[in-house]
Amino acid sequence: MPVKTDLRPETLGLVSVTMQAITHIAPAIAALFFTQFLVTLSGVTAPLAYLLGVLIVLMLGNTLIQFSRQLPSAGGYYTYVSRALGSRAGFLTAWMFILYSPMAGGVVSGFFGFIAAGELKASYGWDVPWLWWLSVIVMGSIVAALQYRGIELTARTLLITGGAEIVIVLALAFTGFASSGPGGISLAPFNPGNIGAGTAFGLSGFTLAIVLAVQGLTGWEAAAPLAEETKDPKRNVPRSVLLSIIILGVFLVFTYWGIITGFGVDNIKGLTGSPDLPGLALARRVWGGGWWLILIAFMSSTLAVTLATANVSTRMWYSMGRNGAFPKLFAKVHPAYKTPTNAIFAQYGLTLATGLIAGAWFHPDVAFFLLTGLVLVLGVSFVYLMANVGVIVYYWRERHPEFNWLWHAALPVASSLVLVYALAESFPPFCPSQNCPVDPYAKAPLVAGGWLVVGILLLVYYAMSKREQWLKTAGAALGESEDDLATAKVGAAGASARA
Repeated sequence: MPVKTDLRPETLGLVSVTMQAITHIAPAIAALFFTQFLVTLSGVTAPLAYLLGVLIVLMLGNTLIQFSRQLPSAGGYYTYVSRALGSRAGFLTAWMFILYSPMAGGVVSGFFGFIAAGELKASYGWDVPWLWWLSVIVMGSIVAALQYRGIELTARTLLITGGAEIVIVLALAFTGFASSGPGGISLAPFNPGNIGAGTAFGLSGFTLAIVLAVQGLTGWEAAAPLAEETKDPKRNVPRSVLLSIIILGVFLVFTYWGIITGFGVDNIKGLTGSPDLPGLALARRVWGGGWWLILIAFMSSTLAVTLATANVSTRMWYSMGRNGAFPKLFAKVHPAYKTPTNAIFAQYGLTLATGLIAGAWFHPDVAFFLLTGLVLVLGVSFVYLMANVGVIVYYWRERHPEFNWLWHAALPVASSLVLVYALAESFPPFCPSQNCPVDPYAKAPLVAGGWLVVGILLLVYYAMSKREQWLKTAGAALGESEDDLATAKVGAAGASARA
C-alpha cells in the first residue's frame, strides 16, 4: 500500500515554505541579541565573519537539498537518515532533534518576557517580574490554537509576523547608515586586513565568530517537514532551503553592518561596552520614543519562531507515529482541519514544560542561552553530521548514476569538518580551566550525551519487546510503497557489490 499523507496536501506555495524556514531562523533575535558577543570576538569585521558563515551554511543546506529532491516527507531528517543509514540511525537522529526544534519555543518565549519586563521597568518603572512565565503560557497557547486550526492559517501568521520583524530590523539598519557614528559609512567591516584588529582574540576570535554565525543561522531546514503539505515538494522544498539561507544571510550581514555603522566603525568599544543591547541602544538614540518598535520586532520574532519550530516538531511526531516508531496516537489527524491534533497537544505540553521549568530552574536568560545556544548546538550538530554521512551513502548506493563528487561528497565532508571544529571550540575537551564553559553551560554535553543514551536504551527496549515493525517503513517518502523500499534495498546491495 503506497505511503500517503492524511495532512492537507498541495496547500503551501514557495513563499509560505520559505517563510517557514526564515522564521525558524528568527531574524530579529539573530540580528539583535548576539551582536555584542560577535563584535567582541571579531571586532569591526563581524559582518565579514557572518558572510563566511553563510557560505558554510550553504554547504550544509546542500545536503538537505539533495535529500528533499528525492524523498519528500513530513519526517524530514528522520526519513532521510532512516533511508540512507538504517531505521535505527534515523530514530536516533530524530531523538536528538528533540533537543532542537521541540525545545526552543518555550525558552525563547520566556526570554522575550524577561527582556520585555526589564525594558518596561527601566523605561517606565513598571515592575512585572512574572511577565516571563506569562509569555510562555500565552505564546504557547496561541501557537497551539493556530496549529490546530490548519496549516493555511499558520502560514499566513508566519508571513505577517516574519514580515514585521524583518521590516523593523531593516529599518534600524538603514537608520544606522543614515545616522552613522565615527568613521561614517565604510567598507572596513569587509576588509580582511582588519581581521583581529582592535580585539583581544585576534584570528581565533574571528574564526569562532564564523562558527557562531553558522550556529545562528540554524533553521533553514525547517521547510522539509512540511513537504507533504507543499505544492510540488521535490521542487519547492529545495528552492525554499536555498532562498532562506541567501535571504537571511544577506539580511543579517546588512543588519550587522548597519548597527556597527550606527555606533561607528571607529567606535567598536562603544558597541561592545554598551550596557544595553546594541540594537536597542541604537534605536533609543535615533528613534527616541520609537525604540519600542524593537520590542515589537522581538515579540513578532518570538511568536514566529515558536510557531515555526512547532510546525517542524508536530510533523516529525506525526511521521514517527504514522509508521509506529512513536505511539500511533501521534498520527491522529483532525477530520476537517487535517492537522495532527495529538502531536500538537504533545508539543504544546512540551513548550509549556520546557519554558516554565527551565526558566524557573536556571532563570529565563540563562535558560535561553543554555538550551538554544549550547544544548541546541549539540543536538543539531548530531543531526547535520548524520545527514551528511547519509547523503553520501544514499547517492552512492541508491542513486549511483547520479552521484556527484562535489554535491554528494566534497561539500558534506567539508561542512562536517566545520561542525566538528565548532563543537571543539564550543566545548574544548582539554581546555585550561579559565577558558572552559562555566556552570550550568558546562553541563550541556552531559545533557545531550544523556539524552542520546536514553534514545539508545529505547531502541534496545523496542528490540527486546519485538516492537520493530516500524523499521520497514521508516525511510518511506511521499508516494512510495513497501515494494519501493524493498527495491531500494536490493539496489543498494547491488551498488555495494559493484563498488
